[in-house]
Amino acid sequence: MSDRESRVLDKTWFYRFTLPSGRVTETYDGGALDLIHTTRRQMLDAALDAEWGGRFGGLRALVLACHQGWFSAHLARRGFAEVQAVDARDEHVADASLIRHALGLGTMTVSQGDVHALPLQAMGSFDLCLCFRLLYPPQNPVGALREARALPRRLCLVETQV
Repeated sequence: MSDRESRVLDKTWFYRFTLPSGRVTETYDGGALDLIHTTRRQMLDAALDAEWGGRFGGLRALVLACHQGWFSAHLARRGFAEVQAVDARDEHVADASLIRHALGLGTMTVSQGDVHALPLQAMGSFDLCLCFRLLYPPQNPVGALREARALPRRLCLVETQV
């Protein structure tokens, strides 16, 4: 087991990550939310497969409000050429970065940023913008949706709890 994997296993997570050794992270809720996460992932996969037929090579994805990187890691594993994960909170950026390294996801990058102040010109264009946590806490949900929808060339997926 790698040092990074040990660091991951020393923490309690919101998501259940399966690590390269086969070990699984402990979650805050003891698995009570696993079905919600799995259902969201299945909805995501259905939309992605309908749009691109399971072929993601050469595609760029942006994940806004990436939290701990669970959906970002999933996109990287599905074969997206580049996954850019962004979150406004320091602790989420640190967690997503740790997961990225522990899982060896070289196509995934993690950065800190606010949806209302992203350096859009420098970021380039994306095929997919994923917003699965963007609207809570709801400070400016309509503005956030406008920003998110303006980012991708092809598909913007939004799912949130209200």
